[in-house]
Amino acid sequence: MMKYRIFYLALFSSLLLLGCKNKQEKTNYIAPAATIYSAADSAAILSLASDYISCMNNRDYDGMVDMLYYFKDNRIHPYEGVQRDSLIRGLQQIPIYGAKLFSVRLHSNVHNEIGILVQLVADGDLDSEIGVSKFYLNPVLVNDEWHLTLLDTTADGYSEL
Repeated sequence: MMKYRIFYLALFSSLLLLGCKNKQEKTNYIAPAATIYSAADSAAILSLASDYISCMNNRDYDGMVDMLYYFKDNRIHPYEGVQRDSLIRGLQQIPIYGAKLFSVRLHSNVHNEIGILVQLVADGDLDSEIGVSKFYLNPVLVNDEWHLTLLDTTADGYSEL
């Protein structure tokens, strides 16, 4: 009886080790390659985020929209005319009592995430995330310059990660 226990224990252990080894190899092959950004890229992205958050905190809707672009046909386009006016009216409907940066995730030159916490109620609290919502921007790199776009799953260059 003891032989069977040792045999099954050895079999189980070897299967467990082989299973772990296979999973590790699989992970190494499917992990995406990381894009490496310079310190200047990081500084530019953080500066854009900081400027946008300042506009939010000051309820400067024109400033917020002036900083936003949309990405189409591998080019960056400003919001103009009816699109711009509509975006300003939409943003004015959001009660903004404060905003702060909570995350930055860089994936590629056209698909990234800047996460901003927005306080939506007067007695809310950004630090404890009471009465807040999350707002996402997408910095894109076009012609060696970073621009802010709204994070849009239908935009050119977007892909699920």
